[in-house]
Amino acid sequence: MSFPRISVLALTVLLPAGGAAEKAGTPEPNEAWQQVRASMSQMEQTPPGIPEVAGQDGPPVREGHRVLFRFKTDPAIKKVHLAGNFNSWALNRDGDVLNDLSVMKSAGEGRWYRWVDLSPGQHAYQYVVERADGGFDWLKDPHAEESNKEGHSILRIAATSEAAQRSEPGASYLAAYGADEEGPGGKDQALRVLKTWVRPGETNELDTAAWKERAGGKVTLEVTTPLGEPVHRAEHVIATDTATLPIPAIDREGGYVLTVRKSGGELLGRSVLTVADSIADDLRYGFYASYGSTAGDYDKKAAMLAAMHVNSVEFYDYFPAHGKYAPTELEYEFEPFGIAINAEDVKRKIDAGHKRNILAIAYVAAYAASQSVYDQHPYPMTDEEGRPKVFNGETMTEEEADRQGKPKWFRIMNIAKDSPWQKYVLEEFRRTLDDSPDDLVSFDGFEIDTYGDNPGTKFYAEGSAHKGEYLSDVLRDFVDETRKVTRSVKPHGLVSFNSINEFGVSNMVDVTDFLFLEIWRFYNAELGGLVDICFRNRAPARQRVVLKLYPADMDPKQKAWPAGTLARILGATMTGGGSLMVVGEPDEKNGTMHGLNSLFYPDHQPLRSGNAELIRDYYSHDAMLFGYTHGKNVHNTTIDARLEGAITRTYAAEGRDALVVQILRAGEDRRWTVDVPLPEPLADQILEVPLPGGVKPRAVYFASPDNAAFRLPVPAEFSVENGVARITLPELRVHATVILQY
Repeated sequence: MSFPRISVLALTVLLPAGGAAEKAGTPEPNEAWQQVRASMSQMEQTPPGIPEVAGQDGPPVREGHRVLFRFKTDPAIKKVHLAGNFNSWALNRDGDVLNDLSVMKSAGEGRWYRWVDLSPGQHAYQYVVERADGGFDWLKDPHAEESNKEGHSILRIAATSEAAQRSEPGASYLAAYGADEEGPGGKDQALRVLKTWVRPGETNELDTAAWKERAGGKVTLEVTTPLGEPVHRAEHVIATDTATLPIPAIDREGGYVLTVRKSGGELLGRSVLTVADSIADDLRYGFYASYGSTAGDYDKKAAMLAAMHVNSVEFYDYFPAHGKYAPTELEYEFEPFGIAINAEDVKRKIDAGHKRNILAIAYVAAYAASQSVYDQHPYPMTDEEGRPKVFNGETMTEEEADRQGKPKWFRIMNIAKDSPWQKYVLEEFRRTLDDSPDDLVSFDGFEIDTYGDNPGTKFYAEGSAHKGEYLSDVLRDFVDETRKVTRSVKPHGLVSFNSINEFGVSNMVDVTDFLFLEIWRFYNAELGGLVDICFRNRAPARQRVVLKLYPADMDPKQKAWPAGTLARILGATMTGGGSLMVVGEPDEKNGTMHGLNSLFYPDHQPLRSGNAELIRDYYSHDAMLFGYTHGKNVHNTTIDARLEGAITRTYAAEGRDALVVQILRAGEDRRWTVDVPLPEPLADQILEVPLPGGVKPRAVYFASPDNAAFRLPVPAEFSVENGVARITLPELRVHATVILQY
C-alpha cells in the first residue's frame, strides 16, 4: 500500500464555548439574545443529532457540492481521518496524522462521517485509522467502485448545470457590478476619513476638499452603525478655508457609516470609519515593494491606500541586506540581487502612512543573513551532521550548493535563544523600531518570514542546547522575543509570522498579533479550503487571519488576478472571517494600484481594469462590519446554515446581539486556481439557518459588496418554520452577509 507522505505540525481547532468579556459601555444582551447564547453554549457541549445517512455504511454521498464520506470500522478504534488530494492528504508526517484537522465525526458503533465541499472532477482519497497503540493504518474505501495504481480510492464528481448561469469571460467588474453608484465603496472617493482608524475615545476628521464647492452652504454629517442606529448627527457650514468635517469621539469598537447630505436632504456621499483598540483585529493588509526613488507625492500614495481601507502596510522584501534592517546610509543595493534601496523613500512612505494611522510593518527574514552580515556574525543553522545551510530558492547545505554549482543567496542562521545571532538581530529590530538619529527609519512591527520549511524539520546548530528540537518550536520562542522587544519600544506595534501552508501556525497564536498565512496551490487549491483555513485558525483566539496567494499559482498561471477569481478568493477569506493581502504599491501619477504576482521580489503588476474598485468594495464591506463578522467579540459557531450552491460560515457577534452568516457562492469549479468569469446574479435564493433555542430574530438584514443597492444592510424577508429561519436573499453574485438581529 502506498500513500503520499508529507510532514505536518499538529494544529488545534478550538470552538469557544461562550462570549468574550464585553467592553465598558456596551449594552447588556437582551433577553432573546441571552436565550440564543445559552442555547449555543449547550450546542457546543452537545452536538446536533447525527443525520441518518451519516450513520449508515456505504460509499460517499453527494449533496450538491458537498460530499458525505462514510466509513465503518472496529468500535474500539480511537479515531478515523479522511485523507485525500483535496486536503493535502491529511497533512500526514510519513504516514502519521498528528493533527485533528481531518478527523471524521463519530456516529457511534464504529461508524464515522465527514462532509467536504469539492469541485467536479476526479478525487483520490483513503481512510486513516488511528489505533489505540498510536499507530496508523491507511485503508481503501471498501465501497469505492474505482481505485488507482497507488491504491487510493477514486471519487468522480460530475458537473451540474450551474455553468450555464455564468457571464461571458472578461466581463469587467464595473460593468457587471454597477460600481459607479454612490455609497460605501462607491465612486465618490472624495469623502475619506483622514485616519483609517482611531481608538475608542479619539476624534477623527472627514476630508471634504474635493466636493466642498459642489456642496455649498450647510451640510449634515450623520454617524450610524451599519444597521442604521444613530450615533451622531450635526450640521456644518462648508467654509472656503477648511476642507474637513469633525468626527466626534466614539467609545465603542466597531465599524461605522458616515453619511453627508445637503441641507435639503440630497446625498453627497458616504464613507466608513473603524474604531478599534488594536487595528490587528480589523486588519486590511497592503504592501510596498519598490524602494529605489524619492520621486512622487507620498501623501497621495498614502491617500490611495486609505481609500482602499488599507490600514497596515507590509514593506515586502524590505532589507538593504538580510540581517540589516535599520539603514544608517541613504542608498543601498538589495544584497545579493543588486536592486536599489533608498532609505529616504522608505522613510517618506512610513511618515505619510502614519499621518493616516496606516501602520508600517517591516518584512524580515529572521533566520537568514546576506554574506556581508554573515561574515560579521558567522552563526549558521546546520543539518544533523553539522554542515551549514544556505538558501538559493530552496534550503540545502552549503556543501550541496557547491556540489550542484548553485548560488548561495543567503545563509540560514541559528536563531535559538542561546545563539549570538538572536542577540544581534533583536538589537537590530530594536533600532528598526525606534526613532534614533543613528538610523533613518522607524517601523511599527515585523512580518517574520520563513523559507517554506517542512513542519517536521528539526533544528540543528553547533553548540546549541536546542539541537534536535522542532524548528517551529525554536521559531516560536524567537517570535515571542521579537514581540517583547516590539512592545517595549512601540506598545501599539504588531508582530506576525509568515506561516507558509500553515507551517507552525498553531505555535504562533499566543505570540503574534495576527495570523499571516501564505497558501500555495499544491497545498490546497479549493475555495472551500481557503474558507476552512481562515475559519479554523481564527477560532483559538479570534485573531485576524490574513491570507496571501499568488496569481502565478493559477493554472495556467497569470500575472494579475482575473476579476472573477479575485472576487471569489476575497469572498472565501471573508466568509472564513479573514482577509486577503492583495493590493499595494500605489502609483499616484496615473492612479494605478498593484498586486503581487508571485513570491519572487519585486514582481508586482498593475491591477486589471475594475479590480481596484472590486477590492475597495470588498474591503469597505469588511470594514463596515467589524464587530459583526470579525473581531475579538465575534466567535465561530457550529450552526450549519444551508444555501444551495454556496459555502457558509456562521458567527456570534457578542455585544451586537446578532448571529451573522457569511456566504460564498463558489460556482461550479470550486478551485481558486482557475479563471472563472464573474457570474450573473441569482435572485430570491433561500438561506436556511437553524435557530439556537428556536428563538426568532426581531429582524434580518442582507448586505453585499457586489451591488451598490446592498452595500448598506437592507431588511430581508424571512419566516420561521420548525425552528429554522428561511431567509430570502434579494440577490447573490459572489459574496454576501446576513445578520440575524435579536
